[in-house]
Amino acid sequence: MAHKFDPARISRLESPERLALLPVESVIALLDVKAGEQVLDTGCGPGVFTVPLARAVGPSGHVYAVDLREEMVEACRRRVEAAGLSNVTVRRSEESSIPLPPSCVDLVFACHLLHELEDPAALLADVRRVLKAGGRLAAVEWEKVETEAGPPLEHRLTPQDSRALLEKGGFAVSDTRPVTWANYLLLARPA
Repeated sequence: MAHKFDPARISRLESPERLALLPVESVIALLDVKAGEQVLDTGCGPGVFTVPLARAVGPSGHVYAVDLREEMVEACRRRVEAAGLSNVTVRRSEESSIPLPPSCVDLVFACHLLHELEDPAALLADVRRVLKAGGRLAAVEWEKVETEAGPPLEHRLTPQDSRALLEKGGFAVSDTRPVTWANYLLLARPA
């Protein structure tokens, strides 16, 4: 059984301890987001990355933020509204069914999502469906080390585990980069 984040603990996603281990602006810089791009923030949670992604794509771009928990969707909506952004659409999704048309996004961003998936192949198939030709996937995961924040150690994936999961799901991983000692980023494209 995959580890699922408890939405009752939503404030932990924005805690200084977690953000020290996962500096948002550093992650955004690693994504090489361009103005005008269409980005999907899947498993968006309360929108910690949604707002910076929307600023990165600018008014000519768009961010779709989806999560399967209604509490997360509502928290993300509040954050987007408070930021005064009009280039974000927030929706509830199913775990392996993204509520978007085919070939509509340049980048799919998935932060701390892979270790939560019951059926990774199903979600990755849908990610491939929504990506435009030449589109890319960026996945951030916890290193398999003890930290105060994050899932239990036994639910974490090593970079090799995450790479294997993405490759099995039809992606070619082009790069694995450390974010901090506690998190890493994989960049991939459909194989």
